[in-house]
Amino acid sequence: MMSSRLCYFITEIGIKSVYISPDLNYGAAVHADKWIPILPNTDAALQLAIAYVWLTEGTYDKEYVETHAVGYEPFFDYVLGKAEDGIPKTPAWASEKCGVPEWTIKALARDWAKKVTSIIHGNGGPGIRGPYATEPARLEAILLGMQGLGKPGVHQAKMIEWHIHTPYYPLPYQSKQRPDIAVFAEVVRPPKTDYAGFFAHPPHLLDQSPELKELLKPMEVAPQQSLPKCMVHDAILNGQATWYGLDKFIGPREEQFHLHKFPEEGCSTIHMIWTDSPCMTTCWNDGYRFVKALQSEAIECVVAQHQWLENDCILADIILPVTTKYEQDDLQEEATGGTYEAVYREYPACPPVGESVTDFEAVARVAAKLGKEYYDRYTGNVPTEKLVEMFYNASGLKDYLPYEEFKKDNVVILPPDPDVKNVKPGLREFYEDPEKNPLKTPTGKLEFTSTALQEFFPDDEERPPYPKWIEKGVSHDESLSSERAKKYPLLCVSNHPRWRMHAQCDDITWTREIETMKIRAKDGYQYEPVWLHPSEAEKRGIKHGDIVKVFNERGIVLGAAYVTERIMPRVAYMDHGARFDPIDPNGIDRGGAINLITPTAITSKNATGMVVSGFLVEVQKVTDEEMAEWKKKYPEAFARKIDKATGVCLESWLIQK
Repeated sequence: MMSSRLCYFITEIGIKSVYISPDLNYGAAVHADKWIPILPNTDAALQLAIAYVWLTEGTYDKEYVETHAVGYEPFFDYVLGKAEDGIPKTPAWASEKCGVPEWTIKALARDWAKKVTSIIHGNGGPGIRGPYATEPARLEAILLGMQGLGKPGVHQAKMIEWHIHTPYYPLPYQSKQRPDIAVFAEVVRPPKTDYAGFFAHPPHLLDQSPELKELLKPMEVAPQQSLPKCMVHDAILNGQATWYGLDKFIGPREEQFHLHKFPEEGCSTIHMIWTDSPCMTTCWNDGYRFVKALQSEAIECVVAQHQWLENDCILADIILPVTTKYEQDDLQEEATGGTYEAVYREYPACPPVGESVTDFEAVARVAAKLGKEYYDRYTGNVPTEKLVEMFYNASGLKDYLPYEEFKKDNVVILPPDPDVKNVKPGLREFYEDPEKNPLKTPTGKLEFTSTALQEFFPDDEERPPYPKWIEKGVSHDESLSSERAKKYPLLCVSNHPRWRMHAQCDDITWTREIETMKIRAKDGYQYEPVWLHPSEAEKRGIKHGDIVKVFNERGIVLGAAYVTERIMPRVAYMDHGARFDPIDPNGIDRGGAINLITPTAITSKNATGMVVSGFLVEVQKVTDEEMAEWKKKYPEAFARKIDKATGVCLESWLIQK
């Protein structure tokens, strides 16, 4: 909501927007003054060419770079072709890589240099979730630095509605901390040294409520381990996994350069999975490999705790149905609205549906099955009203408005910082005085060449000390120049969908009727759209609405062709997050869960992250004979009940006893 309003605000006050993306997405269609189509995962080539234009035409802020940055000389030599590869990163060179015309690159570079320019992103998306995505991310910071990062109007912003908070609130209980509310959905997660929910509630909050601190005291368990989600399948199938990266959600910078392993010494490998975020097959690398991992004999039980039939629920042995926030009694705050203005009591809007209970109660019932002592230890036998009070007090709000006062209106409005208008935006203070307001880099300056990478990974060709164009490497070979492109000649781009959040909301009837969410094909099934440029569709004899298969060596995902000039040639576009509806769970999906065929490898050999966009595929029309063969070979897949309006049905998967 907040992101959308900000986009409209920018448009309404007359700020010009240039959208650079393979697809003319909704934001671009509504707000863009100029759309520049670019091939997926080739942003780095465009960025290097922009830097080349600025360097050769002298249109960058040389004084700023000299006073605010370090390590720029070797990067500039690389851009100009004076480095080891000897290739100048000209607009002509970049055009062949990224598909943007040479004159457009020059015009963009010159327009950017003449005007005050900021860069804005949505939430994630293909720009940061492709092979070697570290490079365009680093180049973006460098380009902003070449134009004076922190100057009035020269910023990097992220259009995301979660945890965008106004500056600090001068409340008596904590002058530099906002209230942090624990909610029932969080306390089911195992505490570590102190209580920590998904976003790591600060440990000092527990000091505000000794009762809650005692209730959430960790049990005596084996040493805690961690594992990146994009490597869970490797850990199961290979029995172990190693990676570089932060071992915990929050940790010191140096930790990303240490080699971590799973399992740790003296610890067990994975025997059971209990998930309350069941979208592994739609979110992470090589989903079919995830399916194979969950089918492994090493996994003795899979429990999914969720409100909807998201994808891992289909692969679970047990589903614990839980309530949505609208069916439970809890505290809430307004972070998801884009600002932090109030904390309030949220009473149920309706009774729980079916057998669903809160996350807290679901775990409590499992504890009760283990014995009364486990139930007592987990719940403390504390009623809901008392728990809410404990959460409220733990936030620190009790010293601003006592709980008994809060209960009168069930809301506390947090006052804004009276000096908020005087708070300097972005990195303005760094721009004005980099010595007194250093960045959090080792040098305190904007590092064109990373001093940490020079120290720890000086010879890493996939994430070198200064960013480069990386066409392929030992981890990935997903470019159109690859030999694989002869067999899989399209680059697949996969965005966050407009009409759902991962698989959540995939079954809403009103939005499924919109053709950009689902296309009802000739067999009556609603398929996920696969956007193709008319020229690509014509080459393959594909017409709008045809059932098609998107495939590579990792498997097949079915969809329906959406033929449009809103996608550039040489690209196939399919949103991630559709519900898994396997024909063959190890290789053919009807539901459109495109992450089933994304690359297996992480971002690069020393950078741990998902790779779910900018990978090679082919798209072909599914023939009647091919569909008939699948129906003959996998009759149970086509015998499952499919609701005409909402798609996959729970009763198709549930084993009744």
